[in-house]
Amino acid sequence: MAVIRTLLIILEAACSLALIGLILLQKSKDGGLGMAFGSGGNDSLFGARAGNVLTRATVGIGIVFLVNTLVLGVLFAGSASESMIEKELGAQPVPMEQSAIPQAAPAEMPEIPAMPAVPAQ
Repeated sequence: MAVIRTLLIILEAACSLALIGLILLQKSKDGGLGMAFGSGGNDSLFGARAGNVLTRATVGIGIVFLVNTLVLGVLFAGSASESMIEKELGAQPVPMEQSAIPQAAPAEMPEIPAMPAVPAQ
């Protein structure tokens, strides 16, 4: 099961990087970030039909990303039924009297000298 989780996490990272790259490659209608990378007017790296190819690839990888995210969520939710703290403590609550947090004595307030009264004019 650990091997499957590892492979799905690697697939998740690869899909996210591919989505970032595909979204940045797409040409926006009003220039947008594409103009920052020096893209010209009608020049296209992948040809005239590049918008359709990039759009379809983005949608496809986006679907794979979402399905993979759901599968990972189900896998990790099933294994998180008992928290690590409950495993360490043997699922027994700790009474408040035996708390591991030390109780500090309250600090004494230093005495502040009184301010002399200012005469009214």
